[in-house]
Amino acid sequence: MTLLAGGTVATAVPQTTERPRLGGLDVLRGAAVGAVLLGHSWPGIFQGAGIVGVIVFFVLSGYLITGVLLRDVERHREIRYGRFYAHRAFRLLPALIAFLGVYAIVELAADVLGDRSKGIIGYTLLAGFGHLKDIPLPFDVSMAIGPLWTLAAEEQFYLIWPALLVWALRRNRQARLLWWSAAVVLSLMTATVLAMLVLAPHLHSLVYALPTTWGLGLIVGSALRLYRNHMFSWFSGDRLRRAALTGSILVLAALVFFPKANETPVFFFVGGPLAMAAAAVLVVLAASRTRPMPTWTRPLQALGTVSYAAYLWNYIVILWLNGGSTADLPPLVAVSAIVLTLLIAVISWHTVERLGRMARERFDRHYAAAQDRRR
Repeated sequence: MTLLAGGTVATAVPQTTERPRLGGLDVLRGAAVGAVLLGHSWPGIFQGAGIVGVIVFFVLSGYLITGVLLRDVERHREIRYGRFYAHRAFRLLPALIAFLGVYAIVELAADVLGDRSKGIIGYTLLAGFGHLKDIPLPFDVSMAIGPLWTLAAEEQFYLIWPALLVWALRRNRQARLLWWSAAVVLSLMTATVLAMLVLAPHLHSLVYALPTTWGLGLIVGSALRLYRNHMFSWFSGDRLRRAALTGSILVLAALVFFPKANETPVFFFVGGPLAMAAAAVLVVLAASRTRPMPTWTRPLQALGTVSYAAYLWNYIVILWLNGGSTADLPPLVAVSAIVLTLLIAVISWHTVERLGRMARERFDRHYAAAQDRRR
């Protein structure tokens, strides 16, 4: 039994090659960010689209990042924390720096959103770079960085998860780690939602962004990767795969129209877990697919490739084009915002994010040389 199937570090089989980029996972990323674009553009119609897309991202992130950690353990019998966090920085910071830099320049020069007049640009940069947008803050920040709460939740999770995972693997306690993590997250979510209902019903937006409200999605994704072989075996038949694919898509499509999804406890306790379950099935189907994706999915694959920058930029583009309003956009403004978002995302991928990839490759060469010298 290997680590991937729930074994111990001592019995793990070393892996020597990286898995190729999976087109199915890019399709899933593209669909998720597409849902976010719809939710941002027409929030009155696609009321649950934004959070459905975010939940898919959380499950997918848990699966992929736990896979990165497992490969480190399999090959080196440990997690190389410096390398892991350096890779996270090379992946995320270039696009984030560009986004927050342009925001600061535009607001300082033109004050489009009134943030210069409010004196909150500095606080906004602090919250953005510090990954603090998902927790209560003693100062106001711009609505322009509203979507950064998801990035903050992920990075806070990955400050804790690697050490917990190593502890569990050394003791063969992966299942216990997952159950306890889920129980803690659900307990905290229940407590905060109940406190909101009793003490301050108007603070639903605060509870919605807390790291515990949707943290279960990251744990579900991590569980999929830890027990990947078992998950793959459950969906081995073509008929079952087609039925699971259809059912999961229908569930997520229905939740996209869930009324006031970011405000109602019904979505927190029912809609959210349903979306996580459907996303989990889609991640397993995509990761276990052995055939190339159909040609018609290439636009979604392309969108999935640039999904990070598209997610960062879409909300602020809408605010700038719509005079700071988050209401449903006129069709021309909505289409213009989406087109401009995609254009910026493509530029980001080929410029600042490319520099991040180059820096990561250089870092890896130096890191490997340093490791060789130590041996």
